[in-house]
Amino acid sequence: MMPSSGRIVSGMTTTTLLSPALLASVFALACAHGCDQEGDPETAPDAPEIAGHWVGDCLPSPQADGTTQYLRLDFTIGDADWALDYVTHGDDACANKLVTVHIAGPYTLERESETVEGAWEARFGFTTKTIRPEVDGLRDYLNSLDGCGAAEFATGVAQDVLKTGCLGFGQHPGADCPADYDVVKRDGDDLFFGARPVDNDMCTAAKRPTALAPVANHKR
Repeated sequence: MMPSSGRIVSGMTTTTLLSPALLASVFALACAHGCDQEGDPETAPDAPEIAGHWVGDCLPSPQADGTTQYLRLDFTIGDADWALDYVTHGDDACANKLVTVHIAGPYTLERESETVEGAWEARFGFTTKTIRPEVDGLRDYLNSLDGCGAAEFATGVAQDVLKTGCLGFGQHPGADCPADYDVVKRDGDDLFFGARPVDNDMCTAAKRPTALAPVANHKR
């Protein structure tokens, strides 16, 4: 009689006890704890959390006439909407306002940037654009610009310029520029946006900045 291929256990061999289905189950359990995972797809990174109140530093802005004005950005960002007060001041403490540009709308974080390390591509839409001169000198300057607003500006009164734009003040009409295509990066409690071009035109994906602005906006 030929020897059995397995050890005898109560009249049966081990090969009889371990059926193919059971062997497959044992292998699957072992594989769950030790098999090579190289073929698994990588987990997509999460978009940065940018909701919150972010305020920039008081920054000098030299003017063509040799004077210096000072700028401060104040962002309020929700889960799907954003708002910005872009305020120009007459002093280096950013205490004396000259003019306020208010912009708001929806936004989306679209994908990781392939050109700016650690940043995400974003689209910041416009549903609101207003300009409010805070002093008479800025009121008069705005009123001297062609195609800026649909009516005369008044000191302390915000005028809607979404439709008309105000190119002399860097604001394109909404029909020509429905959104800024930007990049955004969060680094702890600092938020960075893309470096804006001189003409302020980021109105298409092709105009998206390829570098971050060096100035951070700080979480409040």
